[in-house]
Amino acid sequence: MRLVTVGVDHRSAPATVREALAFNDDRAQGGLDALARTFPGNEFVILSTCNRVELYAGGPEDLAPGAEDLSDFLVDFHKIEPDFFAGHLVSYHDEGAVGHLFRVAASLESLVLGEGQILGQVREAYRAAVDRKAAGPVFHAVFQSALRVGKLVREKTGMDTGKLSVASVAVDLAREVFDTFTDKTVLVVGAGKMADLTLQHLKALNPGRIVITNRSPERARAAADRWGGVATPFEQLGQALVEADLVISTTAAAEPIVGLEQYQRVQRARRNRLSLILDIAIPRDFDPRIADLDQVTLYNVDDLRAQAEQNLNRRRKGVDPALVIIERETAACYAQLRCQQAAGMLLQQLGSHADAIRRRELDRLFSSRPELAALPEADRDAIAHMAARLQNQFLHHPRAAVRSAVAEPGAAHDHANPPPILSAVRHLFGLGDAPAKNSLKKLL
Repeated sequence: MRLVTVGVDHRSAPATVREALAFNDDRAQGGLDALARTFPGNEFVILSTCNRVELYAGGPEDLAPGAEDLSDFLVDFHKIEPDFFAGHLVSYHDEGAVGHLFRVAASLESLVLGEGQILGQVREAYRAAVDRKAAGPVFHAVFQSALRVGKLVREKTGMDTGKLSVASVAVDLAREVFDTFTDKTVLVVGAGKMADLTLQHLKALNPGRIVITNRSPERARAAADRWGGVATPFEQLGQALVEADLVISTTAAAEPIVGLEQYQRVQRARRNRLSLILDIAIPRDFDPRIADLDQVTLYNVDDLRAQAEQNLNRRRKGVDPALVIIERETAACYAQLRCQQAAGMLLQQLGSHADAIRRRELDRLFSSRPELAALPEADRDAIAHMAARLQNQFLHHPRAAVRSAVAEPGAAHDHANPPPILSAVRHLFGLGDAPAKNSLKKLL
């Protein structure tokens, strides 16, 4: 058995290389089909995201492609020169390939440590391979384990707790202040990239009303159309502040657009209801003294960045425990694969052994009984079919026991120390295994 992973990611290759090697949905399907045609008898998964493009291949030692073979495939499939990406390509083999996939699924290899999107991307890549019949028993075991390990790491280490971007931290803070948003009015001041990022996170809160204002009415209306809000003229900012429970300000103004006295009037008009202001503009849009007013909570961009850094530090503390989990699970998964490989070879050997005996005894029967040899071909075929059915019935339970033994969770053994039942079956059927007697004793 050979497992190989070849690809590029955000650390090994610039965006131009990743884009040239990328597989969108249609190209991924074509890529899986092309891999199957080029390397028949093997299994494949293609993982292609904005930050990584990786080919996973697995199969028998004498059939599975190597790293160079997969590199050549990328050249042919994408019609690019090998020198374009040769210095950026990274490969992993066998147990190393399993460990790499587990780290990817656990987001330890992601651009943003602990991000949750990659686990879904691994799941979709595996499903696509299953749909194209490119994944088989090996990758069923490997990728299902990877999805389980990715989830386990998050549960045990808290790797995905706390957001890391200013926009997402801002929305998390809003969640801490308000219990519900269906009755809240959200005012977004500004209509640039940061406003869009924040609105993207805000939509998940399902606020009752989103109001967007900007010095450019056209940009305000465009943003409102994108995010299901309403635009209000910038000249009516004061009234919009009175109506807003949550304010997110993202302008590029050179000086504050809301002073202390102005917001004091706003709070009086609001009858001193709770107000949360997330000022993520640089320079700041709100006079910092506003934070001292009763029932007003004001965070600026430095506050949000500090929170994001704290979240990142918490995630970093989870890296070492995550690596311990991944190392343990990688060893167990790879041992399980080797165990299943040994079981498959045993079942194949058992079947061949039984076939040889059946054919020998049928030949002996027909040669020793001339009257049987003279039977019509249909009758001889019926006798041969009955012998084959007897053979399968006698072997049914041993085969089922072997498959069950290697499929049990936690039953994996390394290749040099397979489950006792494998050696016992070898001994019982005379398949030639020196340590089999001891294994038989363990079973008895």
